[in-house]
Amino acid sequence: MSVRTFAVVVGLAFLLGGGAILVVMLAIESPSGSLIPCGNSLGFGFDEPAVSAIGPAYVDVCADLKQRRLLWGLPVLGLGVLLLIGSLVGSRGATRR
Repeated sequence: MSVRTFAVVVGLAFLLGGGAILVVMLAIESPSGSLIPCGNSLGFGFDEPAVSAIGPAYVDVCADLKQRRLLWGLPVLGLGVLLLIGSLVGSRGATRR
């Protein structure tokens, strides 16, 4: 396997992994044991009035969870994009020794 092929495979893995990290739904557990849905880290699926009705502090906890997920999900996605771009831009006419 060439270095270019390896970079494409690893780049795709990071790209798909980062995308999955960003779209997986988040939830927090209340003291009563029920799950409170927070949507995903992109903000889809979050019903702020419903969560606020359960407890106003849960809105802040959900926002913190989303921010933390974005802080480590976006670099994984970015690394995948960089690996893919690097493998496509790299010189194709390099000779082997």
